[in-house]
Amino acid sequence: MLKTKRLVTALTLSAFLIAISVVIQRFLVIPFGMPSLYRLSLGNIPIIMASLYLGPVFGAIVGAASDLIGATLFPVGTLIIWPVISSTLYGVVPWLILRLVMYLDRKIKVPLFYVFLAIIFIGLETYIFVKPSIRHPFNSTLDPIMFTTTFRIVFTLVLLLIFSGLIITFNVLVKKYKEGAYEKYTGAPTSLAFTLMLMTFFVDILYSSWWKMFQFKVDFFVSVFFHTLIMFILLPFQVVLLLILSNVYAKSRVAELLALPPKEHIDTDD
Repeated sequence: MLKTKRLVTALTLSAFLIAISVVIQRFLVIPFGMPSLYRLSLGNIPIIMASLYLGPVFGAIVGAASDLIGATLFPVGTLIIWPVISSTLYGVVPWLILRLVMYLDRKIKVPLFYVFLAIIFIGLETYIFVKPSIRHPFNSTLDPIMFTTTFRIVFTLVLLLIFSGLIITFNVLVKKYKEGAYEKYTGAPTSLAFTLMLMTFFVDILYSSWWKMFQFKVDFFVSVFFHTLIMFILLPFQVVLLLILSNVYAKSRVAELLALPPKEHIDTDD
């Protein structure tokens, strides 16, 4: 009876998160590229929440169902399997990575989030200074974009501005969210940020860039660039939203019901 009650609660929460994800991904999105291959959207937030709150199995269900239901109700073209796999991974990977990141953060004094930022910065700077040009991201028939000295200087300054903004933002978040019930689900702000960055790196930057190259003949490194840019734009919003929502969820009756072991449920019911 108690297991059934918990299962019904988990399924109800999953259905709610699926509905929210479908609405956000279909109506609150900024597409760009040709043909709209890249998207600015927070529609994956409910899927990540399912992963962090309910575990990888329910996360996978929410991710796959969100994409399939959204594509069925609001079709924009032929249904292809690759984005469904991406959404499914969004429901599985965060739960797995966060536990590893939280363990490593306890062992290492410097948050891995800042280390990863430094690695990405060095990688992007190396690419922009080694490569002479890049194929036009939206139209392969146009002339390639040349990496002139001016372009490289502006790119570096913009990159420094973005990274400085991220470091300042997360220093503020670390001070604001020092500890609380939400940490059970998200870890510290830097742990959550590093988890999301790793997830985006594997699911979007590598996997999505690969299938877009395979499916739409898009240059792999062009997709890598745009997915990396999207990651930096969305990361602060994702972390702030997840911290706020997780703080609310951790204090809710739903979280209490799903978190308590069976014996405690029996005691409460009695």
